[in-house]
Amino acid sequence: MGAERALATAAERALPRVPPGWQGPISEVVGTIAYLAAPRGRAAVRANLAIIAPERSLSARRVFVNQVRQYLEVFHIPRLDRARFDAIVRVEGWDRFLCAQRLGKGVIFGSAHLGPVALVGQVLMHRGYTLTLPAEKTDSELMHAVNRARQAQGLVLVPMDSAFAIHRVIRDGGVLGILADRAVTGIGERVEFFGRTALLPSAHVALALRTGAALVPAFTWRENGLLHARIEEPLVLASTGDREADVRAGVRQFAAVLERYIKEHPEQWTVFRPVWDEPTGRAA
Repeated sequence: MGAERALATAAERALPRVPPGWQGPISEVVGTIAYLAAPRGRAAVRANLAIIAPERSLSARRVFVNQVRQYLEVFHIPRLDRARFDAIVRVEGWDRFLCAQRLGKGVIFGSAHLGPVALVGQVLMHRGYTLTLPAEKTDSELMHAVNRARQAQGLVLVPMDSAFAIHRVIRDGGVLGILADRAVTGIGERVEFFGRTALLPSAHVALALRTGAALVPAFTWRENGLLHARIEEPLVLASTGDREADVRAGVRQFAAVLERYIKEHPEQWTVFRPVWDEPTGRAA
């Protein structure tokens, strides 16, 4: 524990000082080491990529590199340079968020572990809004350091298992972000995803149906040296009185949107566990 605490402290002190121009080369080296040192994660990424794009030769190593790059960016959040941030971030669909927010019933951003989501999410705070994220419990000193960095500009984290704290955000007309591509708790709906059945989270859909909050898909990706975010139109969720069927239908809707973005940027989807029960094929 002492060694881990020392590592976390060193990361908090040193990583914010890494010049942005060094993040790419450092990510290549550290990401490659992580790729070589994690056989189970490597196998999971390869299996997932093989289902996402079986016709393409994709690099599992690149997924590890992208994950390291994202962690480096997270540690830069406490010292985020507003002018540089505005220069490299492109946001599409901001008016869609404003329209949803003006309804006064709260907004749920449904997103994924795709692209520079932690860094680009700071755009909410920079534009005067508070974003709240449910977070997994962790005993890792390094993850505590990551979470402190994420919160440095005003992001709020609440325990994932605190239904009261999560509902309060929506009740107060706030903005909640949920990464809805990995069923961490094992609770969700089995729906078609890239032509196969996968267990995907359902909390974002169930919460929107229960509260009337707008469920807005929003995703980020990295392209040509710039960071992009696109905010989609809110999902139109059916409310037929059959709650279970309505939640499943909403998860299917979200999965169809998510699938489109992952297909466009598969190596930026940083999920290191198998998503499908019986993956086949291989990726580089």
